[in-house]
Amino acid sequence: MNRDHLHMHCCEHIINLIVQECFKKDIDALCKISVAVKYVRSSPFRLATFKECVVLENIEYRGLVCLDVETRWNSTFLMLEATLKHQKAFDELEL
Repeated sequence: MNRDHLHMHCCEHIINLIVQECFKKDIDALCKISVAVKYVRSSPFRLATFKECVVLENIEYRGLVCLDVETRWNSTFLMLEATLKHQKAFDELEL
């Protein structure tokens, strides 16, 4: 075919497509988590209040919650990982 119809995607792009397809099943939960993170990160006062909740709950995880980037599946994983570690702080913030 003289390479006329040969098009290869990089491995990262293919993994990204697979992960995005898997995320579609739990899109409602992901959206709720993303909204909660956006709420915390949207103002310095809210972030400071969240940090106080982290201290109150004795959470030893060094990082804070981060927002995901739609085109990078690993950022969604990092957001979910940090959110799970800070779940008690989110509960405290809600109170």
